Amino acid sequence: MRNISTAYCFVRAMILLCLLKGMRPASAQTVQLIIQVSNSSQTPLSNATLDINSRRSLADSNGTFSSLRARGSYRITASAIGYYDFSLNVTLRSDTVIQIMLTQKEKQLSNVVVTAEKNNPTKEMALHSLGITQLKKLPVVLGEIDPLKTITLLPGVKGGEGGSGIYVRGGGPDQNLVLLDDIPIYYPNHLLGFFSIFNGEALKNVTIKTGNINAAYGGRLSSIISMDTREGNKDSIKYSGSIGLISSALSMEVPLVKQKSSIIISARRTYIDQLAKIFAKKSIGGNGYYFYDINAKADYEINKNNTLQFTFYTGKDKFSYTDDKKNLFDANWGNAIAGLAWKQQLLQGKLKQSLSLIYSAFNLDSYYSYDISDYLFTSSVRDYQVKNDWNYPLSGNFSINWGMQYIWHRFKPGAGDITEGVQAFKTKVNNQFAREAALYISSDFKINNRLSTTTGLRYSYFSQVGPTERLIYDDNGSFTGETEFFKNGARIAHYEYPEPRMNINYALSAVSSVQLSYNRTIQYLHLATTSGATFPSDIWIPSGQTVQPGIAQQASIGYYRNTTNSKFHFSVEAYYKYLSNQVGFKQGAQLLLNQNIEGEMMFGKGKAYGAELFIEKKKGKLTGWIGYTLSKTERTFEQMNNGKPFPYRYDRTHDLSMVSNFALNATWSFS
Repeated sequence: MRNISTAYCFVRAMILLCLLKGMRPASAQTVQLIIQVSNSSQTPLSNATLDINSRRSLADSNGTFSSLRARGSYRITASAIGYYDFSLNVTLRSDTVIQIMLTQKEKQLSNVVVTAEKNNPTKEMALHSLGITQLKKLPVVLGEIDPLKTITLLPGVKGGEGGSGIYVRGGGPDQNLVLLDDIPIYYPNHLLGFFSIFNGEALKNVTIKTGNINAAYGGRLSSIISMDTREGNKDSIKYSGSIGLISSALSMEVPLVKQKSSIIISARRTYIDQLAKIFAKKSIGGNGYYFYDINAKADYEINKNNTLQFTFYTGKDKFSYTDDKKNLFDANWGNAIAGLAWKQQLLQGKLKQSLSLIYSAFNLDSYYSYDISDYLFTSSVRDYQVKNDWNYPLSGNFSINWGMQYIWHRFKPGAGDITEGVQAFKTKVNNQFAREAALYISSDFKINNRLSTTTGLRYSYFSQVGPTERLIYDDNGSFTGETEFFKNGARIAHYEYPEPRMNINYALSAVSSVQLSYNRTIQYLHLATTSGATFPSDIWIPSGQTVQPGIAQQASIGYYRNTTNSKFHFSVEAYYKYLSNQVGFKQGAQLLLNQNIEGEMMFGKGKAYGAELFIEKKKGKLTGWIGYTLSKTERTFEQMNNGKPFPYRYDRTHDLSMVSNFALNATWSFS
């Protein structure tokens, strides 16, 4: 009001000046208070509760609260479901920004979320978690926030140059379980691997486990990569968006029932194809490429002990090309997932359970026309899953987790039509079906102030069933020419394996600890690919009579240290992994529309070992980390290299990553 223009008329100016005299003492006492609430991994806690001098308010979906306050002293308490409350006294003399970090109450993984106290050196072994705030600060390719590319900057995680493969501790790209809100994703890439399908406007955080995998998770040998989407604002309608060089994204949050229910919808689409049609229509013609994503998440708080969450995603890549000779190539591929979760608290909040119904699918359709010939190829994989998890703390030092999982797999390895002139040939690889199930139990036991353990056992079951036809092979892996028919539900092959997990943590001091871990993991699904990356045309194959499940056993040791003010974190981990029943493909193998694909396979073993160094600066204007990996990866196949071990395609001896962020002020930052 002090900057009122002198262009106003004299009478109006006098009235306003009189009002200003009366208001000046009050406005001089008003300052802006901004509170940002996050967890220990710097992930914003949406809708956190703030109690300011006994008056309750809510943070928004980004964990931020802002208001004008009179100068003076305040008692602020921040709280969120599943976290310990945090209180502080503050005296406001000028505009103030307060950052509050809450500590999670329990160690049980929920979508593999890290839990660690502020000055606690016992960071969970082989686990890294990045919040969306960190992801947005890092440099991006063409303006696209990409969590899958970001995690390749962490030790032990390697990415293929210009490709989609992620290799964790010597494992292949198909040995990573990628989850979106606990729902598996089979092909998490756009543009043949240059970008991932995960829209930064919808994400809350990303977490990767490279070892010491919780017994609640299985089905892959190398890692668990978990993406959590954020909840919508329960107070008011909010919009956010981003503009990149190749795509733009828009997000909308709507409260369905205030303080109880909300929905968030995020959409992203590339627009290079549209710009090309405008500025280069003659040279581009009808050719083009684009992809889109749609994320949605709804949640409803039935009461203080029961909540429902619904997650939905659909996305597709679309590519078309026509040359001067009218030859045409057209392809589209994409994922569709949906999940409904019921979370409940019993026995005054001590006993917790989560029941989830999950659907996940990936589809590929392609068409190629050349001269007088037409080719059509399609493939897909679909999962229907039910999952139930329980957690109960028997005491402050002992808690147990248990649960079950059941998945119905449906594989469509490929179907195609080939037309040459007036002749038409149709080929179809038989559909395959399988049942996968698991039971697990694990416990967290704090023996004393220094020693604690996490032990678990997962017992998994897999059965390939009919209806299908199976080609019969001899002992040398050659096709005999005979075919075996299986009726609906008939068992073709089945496997059962125990999967023990163990972690021992010993605190050397208040700021340092050492940990030992061992885990055995089983993988029943294999990706038929002959390259180091993954492509939409790659085919998922279930274990059966010829193809056996992959097995990995990994032992690790690690040392962890924090500075007393938690400004720096240091860790070094060493690991050894032995792999058996590893699948490879013969040179020149034909994978598409091949009913005899098992005849193209070879089976062997492998090992991977190495050491990982991680140094992170968490506080101050300059933050970031340095990660270094020294590793070796080998495979052994009788049909290759005269049966001797050789460095596998995922082997990379030295891997160094350096990440830094510099906050110049509240507005500008550099990375």
